[in-house]
Amino acid sequence: MPEVRFLGEIRKAAGMATFGIDAGTVEELLEQLRRLMGPAFQEFLFGGGARLQQDVEVLVNGRNISFLDGLKTALASFDQVTLFINGVRGFPGG
Repeated sequence: MPEVRFLGEIRKAAGMATFGIDAGTVEELLEQLRRLMGPAFQEFLFGGGARLQQDVEVLVNGRNISFLDGLKTALASFDQVTLFINGVRGFPGG
């Protein structure tokens, strides 16, 4: 089962550092997180919608999904998915 690592402010919103979740793609993993996690986490990552906020980065085994297959990136049992914010929300330039 892939492991999700939460970094920085996302870790605070999740209330944990890691979470194991069974998903075949990044898209499935994010959808399951959206359903399983609390409202604060959902708002922080998704802003009340179905799409990720623009400043949320997703890495699979250290590689940004932008350089893989995006949300369709396949996940294997021992993959590590990392979620973090690529700036500082609420500050100029972030």
